[in-house]
Amino acid sequence: MGESRFIRHAPCDSCNSSDALAIYTDHTFCFNCQKFTKTEEGEEVKKTSRPQPIRPMIDVDMTTEWDADDYRGVPKKVLSQYGVYKYADGVAFQYRNKKGVNIAQKIKKDGKVQGWKGDAKKVAGFGSHLANSGHHEAIAICEGEMDAPSIYHATRGTVVGISVPNGAQNAANFVKKHIDFFSQFKTVYIATDMDEPGEKAANDLVELFEAGKVRRVVFPKKDANDTLQELGSHAVLEAIRAAKERRPDGIKSSSEYAGLVNKPPERKATNCAFPFWNDKTPFYDNQLIVLIAGSGVGKTTFARKLAIGDIENGIKVGWIGLEETAEEAIFRFVGQAAQVQIHARENYAGLTDEQIQNIAQADKFITGSGRLELFDHFGSLDEKVILQRMNYMVRSLGCQHIYLDHLTILGSGLAQDTRQLDALVTKIRSFIAATKCTVFAISHLNRSSTGENFENGAAPELHNIRNSHSIVQLADTIWALNRSRGANLTHSRCLKNRMLGRCGYAGSFEFDEKTQQLNHVWHDPDMQF
Repeated sequence: MGESRFIRHAPCDSCNSSDALAIYTDHTFCFNCQKFTKTEEGEEVKKTSRPQPIRPMIDVDMTTEWDADDYRGVPKKVLSQYGVYKYADGVAFQYRNKKGVNIAQKIKKDGKVQGWKGDAKKVAGFGSHLANSGHHEAIAICEGEMDAPSIYHATRGTVVGISVPNGAQNAANFVKKHIDFFSQFKTVYIATDMDEPGEKAANDLVELFEAGKVRRVVFPKKDANDTLQELGSHAVLEAIRAAKERRPDGIKSSSEYAGLVNKPPERKATNCAFPFWNDKTPFYDNQLIVLIAGSGVGKTTFARKLAIGDIENGIKVGWIGLEETAEEAIFRFVGQAAQVQIHARENYAGLTDEQIQNIAQADKFITGSGRLELFDHFGSLDEKVILQRMNYMVRSLGCQHIYLDHLTILGSGLAQDTRQLDALVTKIRSFIAATKCTVFAISHLNRSSTGENFENGAAPELHNIRNSHSIVQLADTIWALNRSRGANLTHSRCLKNRMLGRCGYAGSFEFDEKTQQLNHVWHDPDMQF
C-alpha cells in the first residue's frame, strides 16, 4: 500500500460542515466531528451532492465575514458557495477553470470592474462548479456575477445560476466556447438583463442550443439581483417558473396562431383618389407601393393627387419630395387642390374671384388641416437622414402614409452598386414592417430594351425598373404609367398586386394644365399594350 495522499476537502454528511471533511487516497477524516472512515486505495469515494467550498487565491487578502447576514439580498452561505468575498472597499468574485480549480478573481467596486487577479483567460462560468448534470436538470445563464447566486438562492439550489465573465456583449462567444458543458443540462434558462444588450445576447444564445432546451426568463426588474433586492426571492422564483420556450427569431409554431382566423385581420384598407385603381386594389397599411414611369410623364402629379385624397379621407401624410423644397411643394399642393395653376405665376392677376376664393379655401385645407408633414431637405439626400425623418414622421407625428419622391435620387450615390441600393430598399421594407405604415415611392426606369421611349409611348415592365431587383421583390404593389405618342394621354397599369393578384390596365388620364387636374378620359378593361 502506498503512502496516504490528500485529494480534496468536501462537506461532511455527518456534521454538515461545509468543508471540514478531508478526503485521502485511503481514508476520510472530518476535522469538525472527528469521524474517520477507512477506504481501500483506489476505491471511488462517494461524491457528495453539496458543492465544494470556495477558497480564495493566496495572492488576494480577502475575508468572508460580511457586515450583515447577506450582501445584496444573497445570504452569507450562498455567497461562500459561489465565492463572493469582501475585498478592501470592493467585492472579489472567485472564478474557477473547467476543472474546478481556483484560478482568478474579478474585483469590483460600486458595480464597476476594477481588474482581474490570476488567469482570467481560462476561467469557466462563474458558479459552474456548482452545477452537476447528474444532480441538476437546469442552469441559468446570467450576465452579472450577483445574478447567479440570486437565482441559486431563490430556487433553493434547484437551478444553478452561471454568469459569463465579460457581460452581455461576449456572452454568446463565451458559451459557444464552453458549449459541451452548457449543453449537458436538460433546460437552459437565459437570464440576461432586461435591456437591449441583454435581449440581443438572449437572441444570440438561443441559436447555440437544440430545439426545446432554451427558456427566456423575464424579470420584473432589470436583472435577477435587482428583482431579489426589490421584490424578494419569490419574484425571482416566479420569473423562472414563468419562463417560456425561446426559439431563434422568426421561427414560430403554428400553435401560437390558434384561433387567429376567427376574426378579421387587423389591417386597414383605404380607397385612393382614383376609383378605377381601387378596382385593382385599395391602399393597405404595412405596404410598399411603387409608381414607375419615364421622366416627365407625371409621376409626382399622380402622387400628389393621391396624397390630397388621403388628406380628404382624414389620413395624415408625410411628404418627402427630394426634387423640390417644402415651399415649392406647398404651392403645388394648394394649386392642385384649388384646381388653379399657381406655382408658376408671378402674381394672381387675371384670376377670377372664384379662383382666388378657391385658393384661399385650398390653402386652409392643406396648411390648416394638420394632416400634411413635409421634409425640407435643404439639399441633403443622405439615406440615413431620410430614413430617420420617415421614422419620426410615423412614430412621433402620426403619419400613416409616407410619399417618397423618389427612390432613384435617394439612391443616386449608390447607382453604381446595385447591392447597396437593394440594401436601401430592404431598410425601407423593414421600416414598414416595424411601423405598419404605407410607403408610396416613385422610381425611375432604365432605357427601353426595344429602343422605344417611355416618355413617348413605350409601356414600362418590371424589368425596366432602374438599378434595383429588390423593388420588384419587396414591393407589394407596382403601378406603371406611360404616355401615348403625340397626345396628352397617360395610361395606367398594375404590374404587381401581392394582396389581391389583380393586375392589368386600370384607366387613362388627361392632365389639364389650367386646373392642375388629372381627368379620367376612358376606361377600357380590355385595352392591351
